[in-house]
Amino acid sequence: MGRNRRRRQGRSDNASKDDRDDRRPYVLAPKENKLFEEYYQGQGIVPVEEWNDFMDTLRQPLPSTIRITGFRSHAKEMLRILKQEYAAAMSVEVDGRVIQPAKCLSWYPGELAWQLDLARKMIRQDQTLKKLHRFLVQETESGNISRQETVSMIPPLVLDVQPDSKVLDMCAAPGSKTAQLIEFLHADDENGTSGDGFVVANDNDNKRCYLMVHQLSRLLSSNFAVTNMDAANLPKLLLQNENGENQAVKFDRILCDVPCSGDGTLRKNVDAWAKWNPAIGHGLHNLQVRILRRGVEMLAVGGRIVYSTCSFNPVENEAVVAAILRRNKDTMELVDISDRLPGLVRDPGRRVWKVMSKQKEWFEKYEDIPERLRTQITPTSFPPTAEEADHFKLERCIRILPHKQDTGGFFVAVLERKKSPKDVEQNMSSSNDKTAKNDNMTETPSASVSNNDDEVVEEITSGATSAVKRKSDEDDDVCEPMFKKVRHYGYKEDPFIFLKQDDEMWTPVRDFFGIRPDFPFSQLMVRCETGKKRNIYFVSSVVKDLVRQNENKFKFINLGVKILSRSVSKSVECEFRLVQDGLHILYPYITKRIVQVVKEDVVTLLSSENPYITRMSAQAADQLNGIDQGGCVFVYQPEPDLDGPSCRLLICGWKGKVSCRSFIPKSDRGHFLRLCGVELTDKAERTPRSKVPANGSNPDLESEKVAFNEDDTDKPSAEFEDGFDPEDVEMRGAKSGENSELCEEGSEESSEPVLEPVDTPQIEKSRKKETCVEQDDFETGVNSNNADS
Repeated sequence: MGRNRRRRQGRSDNASKDDRDDRRPYVLAPKENKLFEEYYQGQGIVPVEEWNDFMDTLRQPLPSTIRITGFRSHAKEMLRILKQEYAAAMSVEVDGRVIQPAKCLSWYPGELAWQLDLARKMIRQDQTLKKLHRFLVQETESGNISRQETVSMIPPLVLDVQPDSKVLDMCAAPGSKTAQLIEFLHADDENGTSGDGFVVANDNDNKRCYLMVHQLSRLLSSNFAVTNMDAANLPKLLLQNENGENQAVKFDRILCDVPCSGDGTLRKNVDAWAKWNPAIGHGLHNLQVRILRRGVEMLAVGGRIVYSTCSFNPVENEAVVAAILRRNKDTMELVDISDRLPGLVRDPGRRVWKVMSKQKEWFEKYEDIPERLRTQITPTSFPPTAEEADHFKLERCIRILPHKQDTGGFFVAVLERKKSPKDVEQNMSSSNDKTAKNDNMTETPSASVSNNDDEVVEEITSGATSAVKRKSDEDDDVCEPMFKKVRHYGYKEDPFIFLKQDDEMWTPVRDFFGIRPDFPFSQLMVRCETGKKRNIYFVSSVVKDLVRQNENKFKFINLGVKILSRSVSKSVECEFRLVQDGLHILYPYITKRIVQVVKEDVVTLLSSENPYITRMSAQAADQLNGIDQGGCVFVYQPEPDLDGPSCRLLICGWKGKVSCRSFIPKSDRGHFLRLCGVELTDKAERTPRSKVPANGSNPDLESEKVAFNEDDTDKPSAEFEDGFDPEDVEMRGAKSGENSELCEEGSEESSEPVLEPVDTPQIEKSRKKETCVEQDDFETGVNSNNADS
C-alpha cells in the first residue's frame, strides 16, 4: 500500500510540475474603475480642470517617506547624517530616470519628515540604492526612524498631544500613528519615562495587535499599553483619583482612525482598483459612526478627538462627522485647523454631497431611496440641512488630494468637547421646570429627567446594535453601552505581575549594580507566576495602575520595557544582566559598574566580537580591571573638542576575565557605528580573534564561553524587507508566544532575545570537544530563543 501511495504521489508531483510550467506570469490588474470615476466626478470633489492630473497621480507609485524619531537624543545626529549622506548626495539614475534628492516636508515640525522620490519596490531591488536600503532597514529596526506614509502623519500632529495627556488610539494597528503619539508624549523627556501621560493603543484584530507591538516596542517607552478590544464597545477604564477612589478615565486626546474603503490608498494598494464600489462606504458608515460616538463619550471636557480615514468618500467622512455633531448639539464642535501645518495643501470639507447605490442610482435625500435599499443606506449618509450645515461648519474638515503634493488621499476632522452632556441636561431640565411652572403644569422631576435622557440617548443610526442606558453614578456622565459578557479571542496572554518590595530577586541586582534607593522598584513587572522569572520589565506608575484596575475587563497584550534578563553564571554573583532596551531607564539610578569610554572604544566594542581589555583605551582598561566579571554599562560622553558623536551613547556590556563585549542588537550596533562615522555593511561581522589549539589555550577559557549567533541579529525591518508579509509576522510572533513568559518551575534555563548572544549547555559541551577554541570567550549563562518581543 505504501508503494502504491508513493507512486500516486509521484504522479501527482509530476502533474503539478507540468501545471507550473503552463502557468502564465502574474499580470497586475489595470488601474481602471469606471464606477470610481463616475462617482467622484458626480460628487465634484476634484475640480474639472484638475481631474486628469488627479487620475494620473493615482496611477503612479507612491513615494516613500521616512520620519526621524523626535524624542530621541540621537535625532539631531540622525538629521545631520540624513542631510549629508542621503539628501544632498543622493542623485542616482534608476531605470533610465534620474532620482531627485530626498526632500524635507516643510509642514512637518523640526525637519523630521523626508520624502524620497522612490517607490518601496525600487529601494529594495535596485543595487545602486543598496546603501540607502541598508540605512533604512537598520535605523528603522533600531527605532530611530519610521517609514510612514506622508498623509498618515497629519492626525497625530493636529491632535496636539502634551506630555501629561491621557491618549487613546481606538483603531491603532499597525501602529505608525501611535508611534507618533508616543513621541509627542515624550517630547520633553529623552528617557521615555514621562510622568502622568500615557497612550492606550487599541485594536480589534488580535493578530494585528502583535504587529503593532513590534512597531511600538522599538520606541522603548514605558508609558503605553496595547489592548485588544472592540472600539465601538470599549468599556470605561478606571483609575484611582487623589482620594484613592476608582474613577472613570476621561481622555484628553483620542485618535479615531476608523476602518474605511481605502480608496485614498490606490497608489500603493493596486488590488483596490478592481474591488471598489460605493456600497463599501455604505457598509462601513454605521460602524464608523459607532466608533466615533464611543470615542466622543470617553472624551474629557476641553479634550480633542481626531477623526480620520484614507478615503475620499463624503459618506465615510463628512456624513459621519455630521451625525456625531447632530447627536451632540451643544457639546461638540469642529476645530478650525487652517492655520496649522503651514505648507500642507488641503481642500476644505464639503457641506453638500450625493449618495449613489451600487447600481449607479443617485439620491439627494433619504426619502427618495426605494424600500429595497433602506437597509443598506441610512439617513445619516445624507448631507445636513442648510441650517445644520451653518451650525456644524463642515468646511473646517480637511481633505488631502494626491495630485496636490504627490501623496495619498486622506480626510481629517478635529472635534473638541466644549461642555459635558450632564451640564446640557441640567440646563434643559431647569428650562423645562421653568416652562412647566409658568404654564401651571404639574410634572414630577423624575418624569422630566426621563424625557431629557430619552432625548440625549436617542439613536441616530438604524444600524446601531448596542443598547444604551443611563448611569446613575456621578463619574459617568454620558451614555454607556450596555455590554454583554466580554469574550476575548486570539492567544491567551500571560499575566502582568508586579514585584513586591521584599522580592528576593531584587536584592542581588540592587547590590551588584549599586542601584539607588529612590529607584521606583514597585513599577517592575514580570510575566510569569511560578518558576524562575526570566525577564523583568519596567512600566510607568499610571500604566501600572491602569492595568491593575482594568485587567479583568480589558485584554492587555503588551506593556513595559524590558530592563533585566536572567543570565546565570557560576563566576557572577548576580543572576540578572542589563538589557539594552531598558538601559536608558535604569542608568540614572546605577552607581556601580559604569565604564567611561571614548569613540575608539565604541568602535572596538561594536566591530569585534570579544575584544581583549588591552585593546581598549588606558582609561577604559583601568576601569574594567577594577570590577568583577558580569554585566556593565559602557558610557560615551561627547566632548566638544574631539571628533565623535555629539550625543551620549549607552551600551549594555559584559566584562569577562581578560575580555569584554557589548550585548546589543545588530540594528543598534549599526546605528552606533554610523554615529561614529563607520558604516556597517551586510558582510560586516564582529571580528573574531585568532583561534589557538585547545591545549595551548588560556585557562580562563573553561569559565568564559559564549556563542554569538550573528545571523539572528540581522533581522530586516518589516517595512523594508523584500516580500514582507504582515500576516506571517503576526502569526510567527503569536505562535511563539510573543510578549509572554513560558517558564518551567524549578528550571535553571532562561530564554533570551534572538537579537542577543545565546549560550546553551549543548553548545558548551560541543566546544569542549573541539580541537580549537576561541581565546577568552566568557560565560554568560544558559540562553535560548526568547518569546518576548
